[in-house]
Amino acid sequence: MNKYFINKEESYEKIIELLCRYKGLSRKELFKILKDQECRYLFFLLIRKYNCYDIGAIDKDFPSVNKNNIGMNFKKAEEKLLLNKKIRDMYFEAENIIEKVK
Repeated sequence: MNKYFINKEESYEKIIELLCRYKGLSRKELFKILKDQECRYLFFLLIRKYNCYDIGAIDKDFPSVNKNNIGMNFKKAEEKLLLNKKIRDMYFEAENIIEKVK
């Protein structure tokens, strides 16, 4: 995986597309991703992994998220990754899917 020369917008869009497909949502219903705890944690874990947590892009899709929320959500998502097997399995599966699409 390219660590430094990745297209952050492309990675962000792949993450959004993956989560929308998983939840059966359209792009217009994207805000519902954050209502589902597992999807919210998965979203924050993936945007951190792929270094695509630009506040402008996130704010465009999720206006209720701000810098303070992002930090809190990153911390909570990391805790859940360690404690919750389902989130851990979902994270690694999503990571594999995103890597295959690249």
